[in-house]
Amino acid sequence: MKTKWDYSERAATYDKRANYSDLAINQLLEDLKVSDEHLIADIGAGTGKLSIPLLKKNLNVICVEPNKNMREIGISNTESLNASWIEGTGEKTTLDDNSVDFVFFGSSFNVLDQDKALHETKRILKKNGAFACMWNHRDLSDTKQKKIENIIKKFIPEYNYGKRRESPIDTINESSLFSNVQRIEKSFIVKMSTKDIVKAWESHETLARQAKNDFKKIIIEIKKLLENDNFHDVPYSTKIWYAHLI
Repeated sequence: MKTKWDYSERAATYDKRANYSDLAINQLLEDLKVSDEHLIADIGAGTGKLSIPLLKKNLNVICVEPNKNMREIGISNTESLNASWIEGTGEKTTLDDNSVDFVFFGSSFNVLDQDKALHETKRILKKNGAFACMWNHRDLSDTKQKKIENIIKKFIPEYNYGKRRESPIDTINESSLFSNVQRIEKSFIVKMSTKDIVKAWESHETLARQAKNDFKKIIIEIKKLLENDNFHDVPYSTKIWYAHLI
């Protein structure tokens, strides 16, 4: 399925990205009172970064992913976890009306038409269902992360992370479909090898789109910055916004 954001070239390295905070995911599930009697739709499931921790909690997840390469890796990653995968987008999931209890977007709500995705979410949600979107953000105040940002800005002075670092609250409220938006944020540290950090950057479509022909040069400079150490403590925070259907 063709989409505006094509992750075909990023799929092979996407798994190197940091996982979401367990504490943040656990709080979301607790706040929403999610149980194994419910069905969760993971929209833009990618390679299973969000689906896998949900499936490991014996929850029922249907993974919706438009990109063939990402979906194939995701299917392989969840082979032993009884996952269900379908081709679809946030704007057109192909799921039935009133068919799921919860709709989650893991690092995908920024790469689609948010208003259309929210109306599609309402269509597929059961009564009293809920929506959530989330992202992992590196702590850009960290010394090493500042150096990486300086490398990026050297090549792209006007670099913009876009909607993935913007609050979706106004968009959710303007849809008039959901009430009382809540926010969860949990900070954590991930110990990552230089090799994995570099591969994670290679999966960064936002950077690739803006860097264009300089993308590989940026990746090389990030690698040079990090290669004196085998491992690094990378500071992250998982940020989640969720709301119930009106």
